[in-house]
Amino acid sequence: MKLATFVLLGIPLLGSYASLNAQPAGSQVVMAYINETPLPDPLPGFDGLCLVYYTMVGDLDLKSLFMLDTLGNPQVDREHAYFIWVSDYKAQNLPANKNNKVFAFTMILQGTATIYYTNRPDLRNWADRRTWGAPVATFVRKTGMFQSTDNGKSGTFVNTAEFSSSTPFTLPGQTFDFKNLIPNGMTCFETIAGWYEAGTCVAIGPGQ
Repeated sequence: MKLATFVLLGIPLLGSYASLNAQPAGSQVVMAYINETPLPDPLPGFDGLCLVYYTMVGDLDLKSLFMLDTLGNPQVDREHAYFIWVSDYKAQNLPANKNNKVFAFTMILQGTATIYYTNRPDLRNWADRRTWGAPVATFVRKTGMFQSTDNGKSGTFVNTAEFSSSTPFTLPGQTFDFKNLIPNGMTCFETIAGWYEAGTCVAIGPGQ
């Protein structure tokens, strides 16, 4: 799976430190993300590293997601993102099918993922995972399928992440806990082009 940066349009600035909806979300868009290159290396034994940063988390505003510049504006990039999703992964290409002349398929196999938070993202060292922040939520990332019509250069990917655990932490003026937003996990829908990707995530509702 390739990683990439698509600028997501239409993400509203909701006001300074908007409160997170404390009610568990069900079948709602709850997160949005993008990524940037170059990426840190995956751990030994893995094929790649998925590392994205969030441009939408619940009803938090951009000032709650990114460090501000000297004028008080959020700096929407990886270097200044408070939240990052990190998951090393293994990939498996499906054999070519003589009856299928359109699609190429790659399975991203089941693994784990972690959301990290730090209020000083500018101090992260991308070569040292110990500096990436505190692990505030963990997930079991279920197997998903990447499908492409141009031999892997671009395509779409759908993946479900089952919620495993979380740790409450403090944002300015409030306490945040991912289990209040996605207690059952989320399903994420990605668009990928070259090394760039962007996605939105829908909460898994009760009984789904």
